[in-house]
This record gives sequence, C-alpha cells and structure tokens, in this order.
Amino acid sequence: MMSSVMAKTVSDPYTIRISKGAALLPETRMLLREWKVDEDAASLAERVLEADLLGKATARRVRDIVQRCFAPRLLSPAGCPARHMKRLVENRSSNDWFRDLCLLYSARADRLLRDSITVFLTDAINEGRLSVTVDTATAFLCEAEEKGMMESPWAAETKKKVSRGVLKALAEFGLLSTNSRKPREILSFRPHPIAVAYLAYDLHFSGKSDAGVASHQDWSIWQCNKAVVRESLDELSRHGLWVFQAAGNVVRITWNASTMEEAVDVLVGINI
Repeated sequence: MMSSVMAKTVSDPYTIRISKGAALLPETRMLLREWKVDEDAASLAERVLEADLLGKATARRVRDIVQRCFAPRLLSPAGCPARHMKRLVENRSSNDWFRDLCLLYSARADRLLRDSITVFLTDAINEGRLSVTVDTATAFLCEAEEKGMMESPWAAETKKKVSRGVLKALAEFGLLSTNSRKPREILSFRPHPIAVAYLAYDLHFSGKSDAGVASHQDWSIWQCNKAVVRESLDELSRHGLWVFQAAGNVVRITWNASTMEEAVDVLVGINI
C-alpha cells in the first residue's frame, strides 16, 4: 500500500514521459556542451540531427530526447538551468555531482519521477523492503490512477512500460541496482557535496528563507531528511561556501555569493 500517494485532485498529473528516456546522462552531457545560450529546443534538435550528434538515433528519437526530456528538465525557465549546468559541465569532470543535479532537474520536471522517489521508494524503505520490481512499480501506478494522478486511465501495457522506465531511471540515477533481470536492490544514496551546494544556492536565489532552504521538499528527491540536510550544510560551511548556524527551528545562513552565477563560478573551482 503506497500510503503517501497524492490523492484526488492534482494540477500536475503523471505522464508517460519517463518511458521516452530515463536518466539520459551521456545524452544530457553532450546536449549541454552543444547547446547555445538562449537557443530553443527545436533549434537544438535540428542542429543535433544535422550533425548526427546522437549517433544512429532516428529523427523521432532525437526530437523526443531534446524536446520531451532535455528541454523540460533544463531549458525552463528561459534556459537558466542549462546555463548554469553548461558552465559546470565545461569546467568540471562529470562525476556524481552531475548525476545528482540531473536527477534534481528531472524530478522537478516530472511529477511521476519525483513521486517514484518520495512516495514509491520511500514507502518501500519504510516497509523494510530491500528491493522493488516492475510489479510493485505497476501496483504503485494502479493506486495512483485510482487517486486521480493521471488525466485519463492508462492501459495495462502502458503501466508496465512506464514502470520499466521508472525503475531504469532510478537505477541510472543511482537509487537502485542496475541488474534489470532481478528485483532492483534499493541502494543507499547520498548526494555529492557539489550538488548539495548548488541546490542550496539555487533555493536561496529563488527567494527561499534560510529556514526554507534547509527544509525545502527538493531535498527529499535525494532522500535527505532534515538532519542530513543540516549536517550537509554545516559541513559545507567549512569550505567557505557560507556560514551555517542552526538551533531548534531557527536557521541562519550567511551566504558568500551574491548571484547564482557567482555561486556557480565558485563551484567550478572548489575542491570538495
């Protein structure tokens, strides 16, 4: 029983988008390098097709990746996420920080992916399960459908296809084991410090209060509870990114960057 599924009316319904492309980490890295600042998705897709940058991918597949996956994740609003991510990708080796930020933006853009972590996976962990399967993911979608999470009912085969896409994405993002022939083992997950610092500054510059930054729901995408978030923010304060103080419900952060661009510049060069 997925007790945390959002119930009845929903303004952000589940879609089958995740079945069009899971994590797409290599493709996203390549597209960020190729993307020109302020370029729209259609123009980028045409350039990718003309230059054959995705290898033997069909025109339909290229447009699905660029317009249905990359663009919702990183080109909204107005290319800002892509601009910051491009700067990082071009100046840092792409290890776990890149995966974790791609997960953040993918979950922000796709309610189903977010709930697959914060509801489906979290409930499985709380119930003491060590793994998940296509069948348990499909059961989650069936319950979500009953509670109005889809605009219209999905066929049984669609649910199976989307369930496979969800599990593949969670595996590629490091939350599940990669062996698709067996039940997917639930893995311990801890975001990279660069990703933590990026999200904290992103929330700060979006207008969140210091307490709001530390308690924001986006941390749950990385399975970070309140204690883990505070511990991480305190640890990063030792690297000069900010000064973090917390006592009870009071949180105070003295930020050492005045814009997101400045924060990204710091993250380009910092060694953590």
